[in-house]
Amino acid sequence: MAVKSLDDLKKVLFDAYDGFADKRIKKLDKGMYFIVDDRDDGDEDARGELFLWFCQIGLKVEAVDAVTITLRGGVPESPRVAQWLEKMGAQKTAFAIEVPIQRGQEAQLAGLADAFRAITRRGARYDVKAYKYVCPRAAGALENLAKVLHAAW
Repeated sequence: MAVKSLDDLKKVLFDAYDGFADKRIKKLDKGMYFIVDDRDDGDEDARGELFLWFCQIGLKVEAVDAVTITLRGGVPESPRVAQWLEKMGAQKTAFAIEVPIQRGQEAQLAGLADAFRAITRRGARYDVKAYKYVCPRAAGALENLAKVLHAAW
């Protein structure tokens, strides 16, 4: 189902991710940012804020054939992750990592998912204890996003 318009892409993402990041927005022409990290209530502390170790993954629709993935919070780090980010032309800011994804590049998200999973593969040693939970969840969210984008594009 190749999307033909910006609103078509937003509709696919809206349906897949239960609305925009700002749940108050209901009209497709008003929103463009989606939360795609499969978070749930268990990822929040007693104040309702995400745990600091949680890897937040968001998506901003830029054009009908382009999106930007935003990684924040406890983004897993390794040489392989850094290499993937560099290859994809990611931009690091003070608070986030932004990765541009064009139509046809959605399968590349599997590379980042693999890099996250490699951090906690059997027998691997890692210093950040939360990676045991963060890496598989972030990898799964990226693989799901790749499927959604592939179906849309």
